Amino acid sequence: MKKRIIAAILMTALLTGCGVPTLEGKKGNAEDRFSNTFDLYTEQVYVWKDKGYGDLDKDLSKTTGGRDIFFKAPLGTISFAGKEGQKDGVPARNIWFEDGADQDVPTVTAKDAILYVSQTTIPETITFERFADNGYSIGVAGMQMDKGGHFYIPYIENRDDAYKYYIDMKSGASVLSGFEGIERLYFDKAGSITVSENSAPNGCVRMQKDKSYDCQFYTGTFYQDFTLKADVRTFTSFEWFESYEYDFLHANCIKLKIPEYLKSGYYLVLGKGLIRYVSPEDEGRYNGGAFDETINWNDPIIQYDESGICIYDPSSGIDMEGSDPGIEDEELMNSGSLEKESEMEDKKDD
Repeated sequence: MKKRIIAAILMTALLTGCGVPTLEGKKGNAEDRFSNTFDLYTEQVYVWKDKGYGDLDKDLSKTTGGRDIFFKAPLGTISFAGKEGQKDGVPARNIWFEDGADQDVPTVTAKDAILYVSQTTIPETITFERFADNGYSIGVAGMQMDKGGHFYIPYIENRDDAYKYYIDMKSGASVLSGFEGIERLYFDKAGSITVSENSAPNGCVRMQKDKSYDCQFYTGTFYQDFTLKADVRTFTSFEWFESYEYDFLHANCIKLKIPEYLKSGYYLVLGKGLIRYVSPEDEGRYNGGAFDETINWNDPIIQYDESGICIYDPSSGIDMEGSDPGIEDEELMNSGSLEKESEMEDKKDD
């Protein structure tokens, strides 16, 4: 009986063209770095980095000398579980990394490569969802602001557990989920920091890493004080790009082409894992760490006019930046009408 099971496994491997480890992968392990592409498990995004050799073709072989050269892009704790591939996120989509797990986010430069492994499909659309880096906080993000400029966590406005979209339930801030019968939980102060539009971009209060803060919350007019530690790195979605280009590598993975227009920032690739991309313009000054204040990781790529209309999006082909601002639409229409009238007059004369 055992021989039949082994034979069936080997036959499956031959039919798929992959080694046995690729079929099951290492889903049961917590490993996130590998020396051999045949150890990568399916439906995941990886970053290839090999400072010693820098030859992807050679590193795709089964013998790579035991160096860690393939790094899994982690997903972190997300506020949109089950909706990773959906473009529109209401409320805002947040990603949290607790207790230094942000160190596992791999850095990608022009010298590296983004790989995708799947035993069943090739993605028709390659998504790069960009997330703003909010820095370190207490595990609360995406808070809403009322008309008076005060920030709150929606509690049961839309659903009984609406707070789960705003609170990292794996962090110390999970204690904020214990209230009943309230619609909003207001966040007023974190130590000496007053929670405001300036101190809480993306509804997240930036704090000093690993420092504990006496935080003042309000249920109605009653205050609720908690001492919470800023040990969570928070990211909030703010741009979405789509690409279609990739290369077959004659291996068990494909190489995703990085769009030239991407700026330095954090991108969730295919809804599978987060990467830290450093553009060629910033490579020379990047410190190589998980955090570098000298680089603007949140510099927008998509541009909007004063009315909120998109005027530049390299992913969708929208580019109105080069249009002549001195000619109004009405003038263009009138101009077109005058030209037609002139043509008709010329025909009559003929």
